[in-house]
Amino acid sequence: MAAVVLLLGLVLAFAGVGPAVAAPGDAPDTHYASVGLTEVTPSTVTSSSGRTVTVRGRVTNTFDRPIHDVIVRLQRAGAVTSTDLRTVLGADPSVYETATDFEKVVSDLAPKQTADFSIEVPLSAGGLQIGQAGVYPLLINVNGTPDYGGQARIADSRTMLPVLSLPADRARATRWVEPGSGGSEQPLLGRDGSVAANDTRPAAFTFVWPLAAPPQQAAGTLGGETADIRLISDDLTDSLEDDGRLGQSLEALETVAGIDDSGADGPDEKVRNAICIAVDPDLLTTVSSMATGYTITDDPADPDAATVDGDGESTARRWLQRLTRVASSMCVTALPGAQAGLDSLERIGNDTLSNMALSGAYDTVDAILGVHSVRGITLPAVGAVSADARKLLVGRDGSDTAAVITTSVESDGGPRTGSALLGRYTSGGLPVQTYDPGVSAALGGLGGRPVTPSFLPEWQRTGLTGESEVSRRQTAAASLAFPMLDVPSPTGDDDSAPTNVTGRSAFTMAPTYWSPTAADARALLDTAGLMVASGVADPVPLTDVVSGLHRADRSADLVVPGDVDRLTAEGYPLSSKDLVEVRRQLELIDRLQDSFATGHELPFTPAEYLNPLRADILRAVSTPSTTNRAVALVERPQRLTALGLTLTHMQQSVSLLDPSGRYTLASERSPLLLVVRNELSLPIMVRLDITAPEELSVGDGGVLEIPAQGTRQLQLPTHASNSQPATVRIALVTSNDVPLSSPVDLSVYANAYGKPLFWITIGAAVILVLLTARRLWHRFRGEPDPADEDRPEPDEHERHLASTGYQQRLAAERVTDTDEREQPDPGERE
Repeated sequence: MAAVVLLLGLVLAFAGVGPAVAAPGDAPDTHYASVGLTEVTPSTVTSSSGRTVTVRGRVTNTFDRPIHDVIVRLQRAGAVTSTDLRTVLGADPSVYETATDFEKVVSDLAPKQTADFSIEVPLSAGGLQIGQAGVYPLLINVNGTPDYGGQARIADSRTMLPVLSLPADRARATRWVEPGSGGSEQPLLGRDGSVAANDTRPAAFTFVWPLAAPPQQAAGTLGGETADIRLISDDLTDSLEDDGRLGQSLEALETVAGIDDSGADGPDEKVRNAICIAVDPDLLTTVSSMATGYTITDDPADPDAATVDGDGESTARRWLQRLTRVASSMCVTALPGAQAGLDSLERIGNDTLSNMALSGAYDTVDAILGVHSVRGITLPAVGAVSADARKLLVGRDGSDTAAVITTSVESDGGPRTGSALLGRYTSGGLPVQTYDPGVSAALGGLGGRPVTPSFLPEWQRTGLTGESEVSRRQTAAASLAFPMLDVPSPTGDDDSAPTNVTGRSAFTMAPTYWSPTAADARALLDTAGLMVASGVADPVPLTDVVSGLHRADRSADLVVPGDVDRLTAEGYPLSSKDLVEVRRQLELIDRLQDSFATGHELPFTPAEYLNPLRADILRAVSTPSTTNRAVALVERPQRLTALGLTLTHMQQSVSLLDPSGRYTLASERSPLLLVVRNELSLPIMVRLDITAPEELSVGDGGVLEIPAQGTRQLQLPTHASNSQPATVRIALVTSNDVPLSSPVDLSVYANAYGKPLFWITIGAAVILVLLTARRLWHRFRGEPDPADEDRPEPDEHERHLASTGYQQRLAAERVTDTDEREQPDPGERE
């Protein structure tokens, strides 16, 4: 079937696209008109919904000339028997073989004019000729005659119609056979020609509802509420508004939870219990931080770039309060943090980071929303797990199973029995739950911002913007019902031949960044509720899925989804260059965390202070979606650059205050005085790495604690062996040897004599002692000292002074001074 669809796609691709008028069976020329559906009734055909289908819509003339004789009809293709639910809508119109009669819409349609239409056709004879359950593609074919041209198909719209059961029909009643009569029996066919729903083997229905956004926090902001977060733009605020993507998604969830203001009855409790919200913890932390204030940076690569205050605090606070209310009444689980790529995490090989992204994601969701989330299952955004990523998950507490698309596993091809009926397999010790990529793609088309998941091959993608919201909503609801409707296989052997049923499993996961509205939610709930009420589906809570995965008894290999680029399937893992840088940054973060002091009454822990930097790495390895892939590849180097700058700034924030010049020691053992400054918000343990010449010994002081946002004066013991100037280099490092700031070079001068001066002093003392002894020796013997032989004899005055005492000599000197002052100046006598 895939090959047929591919061939049809190629035919379409190479068909003529010129402005020439097309034949009624050819593709429409989009230059003429557009058509949008406004209603499909019934949205799901049942035995009680009536014998007709009504389609209403609106045709708009997009041509610059009038269009005449506008007519419309319905066409249908055969029941979908493959998982390419979106692809079949892009197939050649010739596959829509069954057609009804044309009905007139309007005689003349002027340029830009719009005309409404309503077409009602029988389900069976004379109409769509549907005779069994299934999902049927519909084509709304609008023809007309453009001015100065011939009749052509001017527009078309495509959607799907799910058929659960069929009302009574005389033509089918003729084929009814009395049970046990020996004829060809059709168990689902009633005596009156009605076709009942097949509830003999209900599908296991579980719905995972992602609630996420591409990462918006700019990198490089430390935690502990030391600074407002910085966003790369204010797009998230716009998304959180009531008319934004996340605002409308939350309104849709309020509909699911039965707490909206529409006044409609809430969903069936069994259906609601089978729906689980998968929240991205990075989205929660960002919105929670926005509620207390945030800024928007001019340059995401520079943590010190100029910022402006954001004005979405109240919007974020209100959105988070509403989500908390919804989460209190529903199942909640967690997506990997920031949608981090599993292959990137495996290559990095950091357990702290991996735990933060996987098992830690549940803790974040629980803390912010006040819930007990369902744990044990990993939901990768790429819909696949590679053999390398499998190593990351096997045996990991809290995330040791995964949900992947069916095309990413390759089973042994045996009959679908046991766990395979539920789409559950085990691969290399990793239990996996499969889900249909076609259903996910159809769900991605909901809302005003349709998205195509990255795991869908290019050739299977169809345009979504040309379809109305009603058309895409109808397609999504039909796709949701698709795995629950048991359509007989082409060979009639349900156990061995390929069927439209994905392992009898209706496990469903929407794309990560889908955008459903409240109306979309009601359509999905109505469809699921109808399937459950009819018995063709059995609602299974996610907790039961997780516990049942460990009992999977069917092995399968993990493969790259068909026709999907390997890099896309792996979530664009880190390049070799970026991998080296990330590992270096993580090692530095871990060592800095270990160097912070503990045991104090601190406002936050070292982990809380540095975990935002680890979260920056998770955002850097976030899996890019098909809509933001180019942006994400630009953001990755920006985040790594900003993170590197912040780590460098942290190292420079603990520094020695440089005396900036000569440092003189009072003695050879005077201490060296230094001041260490810590500008970080936590106390840190540091030590000094000192390089000094042999003549100057400087003690390092051991491991020292520097207070947060403070300084500490250090006295380093020194011993100088000489008075020569010495250059001492002092580097500051953490207790585990992380370099901090730049080394300081000190020119140290010491008032120390050194060994030569020491021996000179000793020699002088010895000589003094000898000379003194010599003089005393001669005096004791009454002999004149030979050293006095050249001294002149004293006069009378000197002998007189030598014979008087101290007080007499002092009095005599005073008299002499008085006489000299009383003598008149010779100049005055004249």
